[in-house]
Amino acid sequence: MTKLALLASAGALFIVGHAFAAESDAAIEKFRETYTSGSGLSYVVMNSDKGERVYRYGDASREAAKKDKRGFMLFTCALPHVFVSDSLSDRDALAKAKVVKAGEPGYAELDAKYLAGCKNPLVKSALPKTK
Repeated sequence: MTKLALLASAGALFIVGHAFAAESDAAIEKFRETYTSGSGLSYVVMNSDKGERVYRYGDASREAAKKDKRGFMLFTCALPHVFVSDSLSDRDALAKAKVVKAGEPGYAELDAKYLAGCKNPLVKSALPKTK
């Protein structure tokens, strides 16, 4: 009888794990679809227990993600960051991330937040220059 109970609980864990993986896969595919659409610079906002983190990416990262589904390249002011689809922590972060593209509400605010404190003279605003 205990063997049957162990088998049933193991089976239940497998089903729950499979359902979680399917939900996670759907969230990653939704992120990928948003990430790879459009053109120009876009921002990705990730919230964690350490606070909000703003990343930026452009057309080269978008095209790479279309060709290779293993990861996403996002940038801070100083460093590139690769988020790998096989990493559980990266999958969790990406599933909760929000992509904001040019023209969408909050884009200018994210641009300002991204540049705040950035000491890299090569990093410029993503907003079009007004005349």
